[in-house]
Amino acid sequence: MLLSIIMTAALSIKIDLVGLIQKRYHPAPQVKSLTCHIETVSYRFVGDPGTEFRYDGDSYRVPETGSIELVSTRAQNYEVNGRSLPLNLWPKDNFGMRTIPLPKHEQENHS
Repeated sequence: MLLSIIMTAALSIKIDLVGLIQKRYHPAPQVKSLTCHIETVSYRFVGDPGTEFRYDGDSYRVPETGSIELVSTRAQNYEVNGRSLPLNLWPKDNFGMRTIPLPKHEQENHS
């Protein structure tokens, strides 16, 4: 009985070792590199609370926290104080976010 258990264990080990050895000599399949081609993931607009701007056709107002982050679209520009400005002028971080500083409020002279 003991002999049959040892023989069974030995055959099991031999089969496992053969399987491992054979896998070692098979070349690993080539993994293709995947690229999503998205350069900018989001934009973080930073400015005084209440500053208004337009991005991709929609109007936004900076909240009390002083910044608002928006998911990137195909828009190339943003508008603030009636001026259209380029988005990709500002550097992006390692996560693909660009921080866009908004200019101060234009205040009217009440003289």
